[in-house]
This record gives sequence, structure tokens and C-alpha cells, in this order.
Amino acid sequence: MGRFLALTGVDPGDIRALMGEEGFQIALLAHICGDESLLIDFASGENISPESVVAALAALSGPIMD
Repeated sequence: MGRFLALTGVDPGDIRALMGEEGFQIALLAHICGDESLLIDFASGENISPESVVAALAALSGPIMD
């Protein structure tokens, strides 16, 4: 989370308020999905599959086109 906060400039005290904003949710999921080891660690910690995290990102942001 520290790296995400540093990259985005988000203040830790603002996270609770931002969690309801779709743009923040997309940015956080994109950050997690952009680093395979972070994705695996996060999914493992939440007892969900990495694929479900990627699917959540796609559901919020729409499919990524090449």
C-alpha cells in the first residue's frame, strides 16, 4: 500500500473516503494487477483467486484493448 500511496500522492487519511469512488477502486486494482507477485500475495491474503481480482478490474474499468 505504501508504494501505491507514494505513486499516487494519496494521503493515507483520505483512503476511507476514497474507497467509495470508482476511479480510486480502479487505480488500486490496476496497481495490484500490474505486479504479479503483489497480485498473488493480495489474492492469497484475501482467499480469492488472482483471476477474480483481474475480473473485478475488468468489470469496473471495462476490457483493456491492445
